[in-house]
Amino acid sequence: MTEAEQDRLDRLEEALHRVASWAEAYPLSVFPEPDADYYQRAREVLEANGMTLDRIAAANMRHVVTQIAHIARTALEGKP
Repeated sequence: MTEAEQDRLDRLEEALHRVASWAEAYPLSVFPEPDADYYQRAREVLEANGMTLDRIAAANMRHVVTQIAHIARTALEGKP
């Protein structure tokens, strides 16, 4: 394996480690999964105040996906 190939492999492996750390950032022991009733109550409270759970959930997911995409793109482009 050439040095350039090893550098690329190391960069991609580091990116995978960063993505894996995102997956471990909110452990169930600290943030337990809400049950269906929890979601329903949250929806009711938010909607009573002109907000939606869908909009908040979409924004959170968009943030995660955007950050993971950034990690992947950076690794694929060869940036540190």
